[in-house]
Parts: sequence; C-alpha cells; structure tokens
Amino acid sequence: MGEFNLEDFVSFSENNAVLTDLCDSEKVRVNLLCMEEGQTALEDTNDQKVVVIVNTGSGSVVTGEVEQEVEEGTLIMFESGETRSLKAKTKLTALVTTILKG
Repeated sequence: MGEFNLEDFVSFSENNAVLTDLCDSEKVRVNLLCMEEGQTALEDTNDQKVVVIVNTGSGSVVTGEVEQEVEEGTLIMFESGETRSLKAKTKLTALVTTILKG
C-alpha cells in the first residue's frame, strides 16, 4: 500500500506543466499534475484511458471541438482515442490516472 500527502509533491514550473509519478505499474500509472495559469497538458495521452480529478484551481478541458470548464473537485474521464487537452485558467493541481493498454 502506498500513502501520499499530495501537498508534499506539489511543484510548479513557469516553462511547463509538472507531472510527478506517484505509482507506476504494468497497467496503471498515477501522477500528480501541477500547472501554472495558461499551461496545457494531456495532449499526448490520446491512446490511453485517463481519469483526472482536479484537486485545486480551475481550467478547461478541450475534446475535439468542445471546451468545458472544470474546477476543484471535478472528475473527468477520457476514453482511449479521444483527442483531448487540459488547460489551466488558474494555478491547478490534479490527480491523473492513466490506464495502460495491455
């Protein structure tokens, strides 16, 4: 069992979103995503199922032509093959679970 205080892993960069590994197994990867205002992430996960829980902050999710606002406490589920991105409107942290093919 692993237990984490997410605040211990929060780290921001002015240049890029920061993705910190919390758990990496054969089928599932769990990361803490930290983004500054205006940064984007998750564009390169299209071939995987991804579950995101916004921990702090707000932003928007873009899937195809649709953009939807997200805020603290929002649960987002992306299917494999779905074009997507997450954009931070404020400083944002999120727990990202990637379900690997296999």
